[in-house]
Amino acid sequence: MSSFFKNGLSLKTQVYGLIIVISVISFFVRIITDVDTTRQYLQTQMASHAQDTGTSLGLSISPYLEDDSIMIAQTMATAIFDSGYYKQIKFTNAQNEVVFDLINPKRVESVPNWFISAVKLNAPTMQSELNNGWIMAGRLEVTSHVGQSYLTLWEHTKRSFYGSFLLLAASLAVAFLILRAVFKPLKAVENQAHLVTRKRFTLNNEIPVARELRTVTKAINNMVMNLQSTFDSLTKQTQALTEEVYIDPLTGLGNRKSFDNHFNSVVDSISDETPITAMMITLPSLANINKTVSYQDGDEHVNEVANILKTIFGELTNAKVFRLNGSTFIALAPYDSEFLNRTRLEITDAFSQHKNSLHVNGFANFALVSVEKGMPVGNVLSALDTGCTIGDTNNKVDKNTLFSVNQWRSLIQSILASGEVSFSVQPVKRANSQNKQCYFEVFAHFIFEGEKVNNGHLFAMAEKLNLTEELDKKIIRNFVNVKEQHPNDVFALNLSKASLYSTDFIEWLTLYSHTKPVIKTNLLFELHEISLLYNVHIASQHIDIIKDIGINVCIEHFGTSLTSFRYLQGLDIEYVKIDGSYIQDLLDNTQSQFFIQTVNNICHGFGIKVLACLIEKPETLKVLENLGCDGVQGNLIMPPSKVIKANNSGANKEFTFCADTLKFCN
Repeated sequence: MSSFFKNGLSLKTQVYGLIIVISVISFFVRIITDVDTTRQYLQTQMASHAQDTGTSLGLSISPYLEDDSIMIAQTMATAIFDSGYYKQIKFTNAQNEVVFDLINPKRVESVPNWFISAVKLNAPTMQSELNNGWIMAGRLEVTSHVGQSYLTLWEHTKRSFYGSFLLLAASLAVAFLILRAVFKPLKAVENQAHLVTRKRFTLNNEIPVARELRTVTKAINNMVMNLQSTFDSLTKQTQALTEEVYIDPLTGLGNRKSFDNHFNSVVDSISDETPITAMMITLPSLANINKTVSYQDGDEHVNEVANILKTIFGELTNAKVFRLNGSTFIALAPYDSEFLNRTRLEITDAFSQHKNSLHVNGFANFALVSVEKGMPVGNVLSALDTGCTIGDTNNKVDKNTLFSVNQWRSLIQSILASGEVSFSVQPVKRANSQNKQCYFEVFAHFIFEGEKVNNGHLFAMAEKLNLTEELDKKIIRNFVNVKEQHPNDVFALNLSKASLYSTDFIEWLTLYSHTKPVIKTNLLFELHEISLLYNVHIASQHIDIIKDIGINVCIEHFGTSLTSFRYLQGLDIEYVKIDGSYIQDLLDNTQSQFFIQTVNNICHGFGIKVLACLIEKPETLKVLENLGCDGVQGNLIMPPSKVIKANNSGANKEFTFCADTLKFCN
């Protein structure tokens, strides 16, 4: 019933319903009218027949009304009475004495009682005065029997019913065929409109015959073509700018400018809980390969290294690799240097398999530096360059000191079994509004044995051990308690790549939403753009299922992949959140402003809202609002605040927000 009020009743159902209702009403009206007409005819016929019988029988028995011949008169009356058409024939003499009275109380058994009760036939009584010469001899009363009329009426009713029913069925069949021909193109128009609402723009090649539908179809096709043309133009323009400004043409990795933007977007957010480590990889033998073999072989060597780094760092959430110059690569990862030593060992093992005699100075040099909050990029590059040149003696890797995979597995399983989850929220404010929210972004923190576990390390190892889905499930189960306390506010949870592509997780989420209906409304999943691009086709299918549950979707770190925006076409998402690297230097970088404005133009054409994050300055906020962003987020608006658990025991747990957060609650 709720879906009926939400989606409305289809035109096809309404038309079919109207035709069926009218046809059924016409069917019954026709039957009732026909039966009533026949009933009135039979009623008149019985009266006429009784009158004719009374007159003719009276004339026949008039000579035999004397006492000595009255038996002859009665015999003649009985002969007529035995035909069964009469209920009663009674003769009363002049002294008002009944001379004979013939009665037939029998009913027709072949006519159902319900029919007799529903259709009333009144037996008419007609009179005839009999004379003996000039003297009145008596009165003859003839009453018709309704049995035969009921039988006639019943047989007529059955014939009328069957005939009308066949006519009804034939009419409905013809109407169905005609309407199907009409609604087939209408269904195609509806499907096209539905796809447009899902950000999928397809042309309808079946042009209907009906003038009105033809006009609507052509209008939608023109709109789709215009949107497609605008989208193609803007994406080509943006992709060309991105490739020219931010992408290394040989490897497809981000270049020095892209690295500077990304570094500036994360350096001020570093804390003990969110460390950043920089790793530099240089190729000391590249010059020898270019000199002794060819520059083409040198490019192949660079691409070989780039592909290895893409594969290994691609397994680490939010880690990014850049090519600074010909022989230098640098990676920024949200992990501490101790954790990143494991990745360094993986890279070393991969490089050792490709080492040959051309690498006279070694295959690669490494250096690791823990980036401190607010640290200038020049200092980081200088320390890394020194480490690669003289040897990184401070980060020698001892395999025995690394936390083993089995230890990580044991820790994650213990967290899943008995670990606690705490939450903090940060509002995403609607642009050009006071305190109206788009939603609250939720940050989950796992606590084990009283200590907060580093989320970056935890999820990175969980992904290697295929346990990320279980962590996501634990977060959702725990957050339901908060959501039930604040059902009218919109919240966004981060969803991992593994969960997005897991059929088992999607099935679990569907079943869990029936158990906890509160997650069907005012909930959002944030997906990392890199995760989404892993397989856009499957991701789109799972996003459709998530949307059908009632959960909206946002793509975060939008633009960080430096790829074409073409993948947006066909994704049924609510928001995109622009990566912070485009925000930090927005005031001085016209290219970033152009990028954000183009993103707004493209996304608004698809009905997607655009959000901006990491806003620290009022001037930046003003520029973003002028560029058309729909929502803004950052410490300028409000820093993340903890969700306070007011009651730790019992079933009635209460979760509250701080005073500043409450201003954004609905």
